[in-house]
Amino acid sequence: MGSCWSCLYRDPIRDNHLTKFKVTNVDDEGNELGSGIMELTQTELILHTRKRDAIRWPYLCLRRYGYDSNLFSFESGRRCQTGQGIFAFKCSRQRRSSICSRVDAM
Repeated sequence: MGSCWSCLYRDPIRDNHLTKFKVTNVDDEGNELGSGIMELTQTELILHTRKRDAIRWPYLCLRRYGYDSNLFSFESGRRCQTGQGIFAFKCSRQRRSSICSRVDAM
């Protein structure tokens, strides 16, 4: 018996998808913490994972963001769902279709 959540991960995200990126959350030392799909909407970043409800970071609450090679990171403010903190995500498509450039466009 399956669940509808598994459908989200079974369908591959196209390499040229404009608003959805396969990402892996990493800690300060580069250790992988989990993976999911980062979706960029008009107002927020949304991380969809199998194990938790979606995590949302409104653009207005992001203090700063940037990328380095294949790592996208941002600092969230205290009004975000997660509270303040720094989050980093590996993204294999970072060079070809930068999350940062998409966030800039939103």
